[in-house]
Amino acid sequence: MYAIIDIESTGGNPKKDRISEIAVFIHNGKRVIEQYCTLINPETYISPFIVALTGISNEMVAEAPKWAEVAAKIDEITKGRVFVAHNVRFDYSFVSNEFKRMGLRYQRKQLDTVRLSRTILPGLTSYSLGRLCQQVGIPIEHRHRAFGDGAATAELFNVLLQNDHRKFIIESLKDEITQSIMPPNLRREFLDDLPEETGVYYFKDERGKNLYIGKSTNIRNRIISHFSGDMNHEKYFGLKPKIFSVDYVVTGSELVALLLESHEIKRWMPPFNAAQRRKKYRYGIYQEPDEYGYINFKVSLLKQEGEPLLAVGGRRSAEAILTGLADKYNLCLKKCGLEDTSDACLNFYEGKCRGACKNAEPVEEYNLKVLQAIGSYKYRKPDFAIVGEGRSPNERSVVYVEDGKYLGYGYFDESEETGYTFEQLKDNIKLLPDHPDLHGIIRSYVLKNRKGQVVVYK
Repeated sequence: MYAIIDIESTGGNPKKDRISEIAVFIHNGKRVIEQYCTLINPETYISPFIVALTGISNEMVAEAPKWAEVAAKIDEITKGRVFVAHNVRFDYSFVSNEFKRMGLRYQRKQLDTVRLSRTILPGLTSYSLGRLCQQVGIPIEHRHRAFGDGAATAELFNVLLQNDHRKFIIESLKDEITQSIMPPNLRREFLDDLPEETGVYYFKDERGKNLYIGKSTNIRNRIISHFSGDMNHEKYFGLKPKIFSVDYVVTGSELVALLLESHEIKRWMPPFNAAQRRKKYRYGIYQEPDEYGYINFKVSLLKQEGEPLLAVGGRRSAEAILTGLADKYNLCLKKCGLEDTSDACLNFYEGKCRGACKNAEPVEEYNLKVLQAIGSYKYRKPDFAIVGEGRSPNERSVVYVEDGKYLGYGYFDESEETGYTFEQLKDNIKLLPDHPDLHGIIRSYVLKNRKGQVVVYK
């Protein structure tokens, strides 16, 4: 049985925007046998742009039921049924987030008619709902309304069923968790309730000791992928029979998940996380001017005084970083401490070094490139906070850096804040130990400027 669903919303962000209309068509694999449609009071303002797109105005929804009033009905008619939609991630995210606002988990198997159409009806010029239906002869009445688009999707689903000669739909719905891939000492019930959300997960042995810690934007899918294939890799050899339970922490934010994963691995030292278990850094990359004024890099043991540009575990790691900087910024290998010769460096002969090794490149020009290279490992400002997604639609996460040091992360209810100031955000964090690994994660996130992320500077 299938629940073919279409929603209209106040915007495109399922964590901030709300559902304004929903239509559900119950399909038994041959035809639609039940349907349900209602406007919903989104309890928020509908912008003129959305009104023009959907035709749903603030006046139309003023007397409509709120989500809490229809949630039980939606849960009942979709329970045990496959959630089908055109671009299913969009509709499913909105529905699951509406339940999450109520403190409830909504989890269903999903089918995407976009993906199905590309496989079952290949070669069409477009797979948007309007153009696709036009190409296969399905009329759509009341475009961009839940009932009209939902009814068209139901008709499209009929076409897909009739043309699915390779049984692709049935294959897509096969249980992704078979007994053959399950760890022998793990009960299936542990996996059934895993969330499809961002967070950190833990594989534990019979005594509850952590064997492996990981992070994912979809905890359930990632764990299943471990069991179905990843554990055949040699680095996981022997892990599967030792797993007796699975635990997890939902973080909402991928950045928080990355930071928590790194912290937890160093805290618990799981035997199957060897690559990330380093707690201490022994070497540092330092900068110092030579007798001609050129800024040189030097790798040495961490000093009691003086901050290194970067702390690293070993000399090889430092040399690999410096080699990358030399290639990217056309630096001299000798002045990066990577060559010791009376001749010009290899980069000079390859056209990368402009002659600093022969004191031929102007000092100011060379040092400017060095400062650019150093800047790639420095924050724009030493005091900032990164505000991102939280664990629920009205919650936000915050990662806090002060004086260039990571202090920790936390959460706050966005509805209680009128804005973000650096000082206010500090009150929401849980203090955690700093570590050089964490700054690589944070720098990467700041540079990528992730959607929904706000960086607040002091």
